[in-house]
Amino acid sequence: MAVTRIDFPLQALLHPQTETTTQTEEDIQQQLAAERERLARRLGLHDGSAHHFRRPVERAFTAEERGKVTILFGGLTWKHEKVIQAVFKASGYRCEILPVPNVAAFQLGKEYGNNGQCNPTYFTVGNLVQYLQGLEARSMSRQVAAECPQVTRHLRRRAAR
Repeated sequence: MAVTRIDFPLQALLHPQTETTTQTEEDIQQQLAAERERLARRLGLHDGSAHHFRRPVERAFTAEERGKVTILFGGLTWKHEKVIQAVFKASGYRCEILPVPNVAAFQLGKEYGNNGQCNPTYFTVGNLVQYLQGLEARSMSRQVAAECPQVTRHLRRRAAR
C-alpha cells in the first residue's frame, strides 16, 4: 500500500523548540528544584551553614613534660624499636614499646575504630587500646588518666556504650 498522505505536523520536525517543549523543560526544572529543596530540608542542609573540619591546634611537647609523659611506639622490627627506645631514653624521655599485636588487638581495633579502616589500622588502634586496658587492669589507670586525658575519656565513653 502506497502512502499518499502523512498526518504528522512538519513544523514539529523542522522547529523542535516549540512552546510545549519549552514549557515541559521549565516544569522539569521546577520539579527538580523542588525535590532538591525537599531533600535538603529532610537532611538538615537547608540552612546553608556547613560545619567544615578544622585542624585542631597542635600542642607542643615541652621539655618539662619529659619526665611525666610516656611515648608509646611500636610496629617496627624489634631491632629498630630497641634503637629508638635507647635514643629516647638517652635524651631523657620516657618511652615504652608496644607489644606485637594479636587477634584480640585486631578485634579491639574493629570495635574502637571506624568501619572503613584497613587491617593495619585495626591492629594498631587495637594494640594501643589493649595496652591501655592492661595498664588499667594493673591499677595504673590514675596515672594514664593524668597523662592521657583525651584517650582515657574516649575509652570510658566507648566502654559505657
